[in-house]
Amino acid sequence: MAMDRLFQRGPRLDRVPASAWAAAGLAAVLTLIAFATDAPAALLVALAAGVIVWAGREARRYIIEPVRDDTIELVGLAELAPLLEALPDPALLVDAEGRIVSSNAAARRQMQFEARGQFLTSILRHPDVLEAVQTAVHDGVTRAVEYEQTTQIERHTRCYVAPVTWGADRAAMLVFHDQTARISTERMRADFLANASHELRTPLASLTLLIETIAGPARDNAADRDRFLKMMQTQADRMRRLIDDLLSLSRIELDEHVPPSDRADIAGVAREVVDLLAGVARERGVELKIEAPDTPVRVVGERFQLAQVVQNLIDNAVKYTPNGGLVRIEIGEAGDREEAAMLAGRRWEEAGRVALLTPASVANRSYAYIRVEDAGPGVAKRFLPRLGERFFRVERELGDEKGGTGLGLAIVKHILNRHRGGFLVESQPGRGSAFAAYVELAGDA
Repeated sequence: MAMDRLFQRGPRLDRVPASAWAAAGLAAVLTLIAFATDAPAALLVALAAGVIVWAGREARRYIIEPVRDDTIELVGLAELAPLLEALPDPALLVDAEGRIVSSNAAARRQMQFEARGQFLTSILRHPDVLEAVQTAVHDGVTRAVEYEQTTQIERHTRCYVAPVTWGADRAAMLVFHDQTARISTERMRADFLANASHELRTPLASLTLLIETIAGPARDNAADRDRFLKMMQTQADRMRRLIDDLLSLSRIELDEHVPPSDRADIAGVAREVVDLLAGVARERGVELKIEAPDTPVRVVGERFQLAQVVQNLIDNAVKYTPNGGLVRIEIGEAGDREEAAMLAGRRWEEAGRVALLTPASVANRSYAYIRVEDAGPGVAKRFLPRLGERFFRVERELGDEKGGTGLGLAIVKHILNRHRGGFLVESQPGRGSAFAAYVELAGDA
């Protein structure tokens, strides 16, 4: 409507003043007198006047007239939606009342909302961010707020809040930047240095003592020298395994906030790992038995990391199973999270059981599980909640060190956390332990 008024140029007859009507009447009378006195001259004068009028009208077509500010109608805040959609990061536009006026697809996907017009507090309740929004709307101040969200996955976000003035409307624009990868990298470096320096100190001290012994009292004793060299090799192997596990855990933690999108056959992965470890199990007198469907069991997951999960669980079971014992590996499917936990981790009535990791409850999600049972001594109930901790080993607590790194189950837990899966254990002293992991089944697509 405003644009129509802006370009209207023709006069309206109801707004022509009386003086204009009088002038027009006088011009008509003079024209008649001129035609009565000298018709050819009057005709030339009329033609000249017409040419002047036509020239004036043509000139007006190329004159840019100033536009009055009060003739423009500003659009509403909601019309800024295309600008928000162009931003790669999640963005919101919040009005002075705290309602979401507009948002982009990234924000709706991350914060899981659809309706426009709802209050910001219905999807975000961090007090510093809400205070920054009020400050931006009322005082015109720009702020950056860093906050942490802890659900199943720890996320770190920096939110930039800036004032927006559009005509008479005042609002705040929020742009969210994910800082999880950066902070995870910083923590990974600090944890790696702390853990490595602590855990490597023992084998390094042993190596130093053995070297001093070989260089001193055992220099001329071939039997002692060979025995100490074998012990040195054992400590060096332990250091290598420890470094490998630390590096593997660091890489997993770095991408833990990014869920995988690949597809893998968990039954096929388990069969490959069993074939790989069959030789090691035979050397220890342990039998591996796998029970899995003949058809593929496709899950949402990264094949290499799922192979790490299966290998660590079977390695752990073989290590604690005595000579002549059986390690049983089972692959199955479940309808939902509760059924997966029931089928995979609640088999022995007298066993203690703990869920080391539980995924968020999501409707219409099915799971595949793998359960690995050993025939070892079992674990006391008081130790079960700590089995997923880094460097925790039950035998160390009982004074019966077996030489592991204590990182195998921690690696399993972090991989399953990245896959938004579950991890649980049930154990009964004198019968053995069973570790179970479950991840989302892939759809038909």
